[in-house]
Amino acid sequence: MLKNGVLKMKNEEQIKKDIETTFGELVKVHIKRRHRIKVDAPKNMTLPILAYLKQRGFHQFTLLTCVDWIKKGMFELVYNLYSLDYNVHVLVSTHINRENESMPTAINIYEMAFDYEREIHEMFGVEFEGHPRLGEFLLEDWKGMPPMRKDFDTRAYVEEKFNVKDLTKELFTRKEQPYRGPGSNG
Repeated sequence: MLKNGVLKMKNEEQIKKDIETTFGELVKVHIKRRHRIKVDAPKNMTLPILAYLKQRGFHQFTLLTCVDWIKKGMFELVYNLYSLDYNVHVLVSTHINRENESMPTAINIYEMAFDYEREIHEMFGVEFEGHPRLGEFLLEDWKGMPPMRKDFDTRAYVEEKFNVKDLTKELFTRKEQPYRGPGSNG
């Protein structure tokens, strides 16, 4: 904001109030610490919030990540935005079902979401509706459950892939050696 030719920085409280005034009780806004705000939003409000924040100076899309809350049966998608003008990070968080894992794409608002959505699709199985290219990205010829889900059986995968019968005996058993670092006599 320019006021008398001087850039007027918004602080976290002002940004929090702007978001709450615009979206009301549909969202929960928390100031996590200095320069960091978290917005908890329902799935259907996530893209409108992203568009609103971009229009208000949050032009930097820095990350999209996914957390598997297996006990709750949910994935949490966290969109990380940054404003150079305000020096504030905003994390927009939403939860979606693990079983019906779909979310509208954010690439029409932030082009940088393109590869992050592809990675989350491949690693967690989340569908991003409207994304033009959700195919193979990091994993070549992958078949089966997405590997970053908490119910993915890593041990069974390694045993099958590398034909190892007793993984603990083969890979994790070793004789401990005494430390022979600098200054030791041995």
